[in-house]
Amino acid sequence: MLKKPLFIETFILLVIVGVLDRIANIYHLYWSVNEFDSVVHFLGGATLSAFFLWLYFFSGYFNPAKRDLKTFLLVSIFGAMFVAVSWEIYEIFLGEAVMNKAEYPFDTMLDIIMDLLGILAVCFYGYLKEHNAKP
Repeated sequence: MLKKPLFIETFILLVIVGVLDRIANIYHLYWSVNEFDSVVHFLGGATLSAFFLWLYFFSGYFNPAKRDLKTFLLVSIFGAMFVAVSWEIYEIFLGEAVMNKAEYPFDTMLDIIMDLLGILAVCFYGYLKEHNAKP
């Protein structure tokens, strides 16, 4: 399992996001440093993308016939965006997001855009890794 493509990268990204989130919560960085939230969302999207690509293409649980860029994009975007949008909904129910604040729509859209950028970055990385591994 450790030698499967994207497994180590997924684990490393997960640790980085976890450590950054812990530090941010201790030192209130999400509220005091504007760009910090965007960086964590980018890395979170990248982590989710790496996980879903690993799960579908490299884990051995599935046997995908098509391994083209379109399939990589579909798996990566749909899987990771499902979690990202679910997280934003969870924040509303948790009370973290105040919907009547003027900056809420902008902040949420920025979060989703940063998630998507992280997703796309790792999607292309995973596709190139798969493409270059073929003999």
